Amino acid sequence: MRRAVHGIVDFLVGDDIGIAVAVALLLAAAWGLVEAGGEAWWVLPVGVPAALWLSLVRARRLAR
Repeated sequence: MRRAVHGIVDFLVGDDIGIAVAVALLLAAAWGLVEAGGEAWWVLPVGVPAALWLSLVRARRLAR
């Protein structure tokens, strides 16, 4: 059971937990916009590349 849970977490989170958290927050933001009556189609296409860029900047800083 423990190995299965670790496998699922590893699949969902991957190498960078920051990106996983950012995507979860972006999904919550999109849901909130939809519930408020707004349009949320743009949240993920804008947010996911921004999260990736921030992750790459952080990794580059750590590599120095």
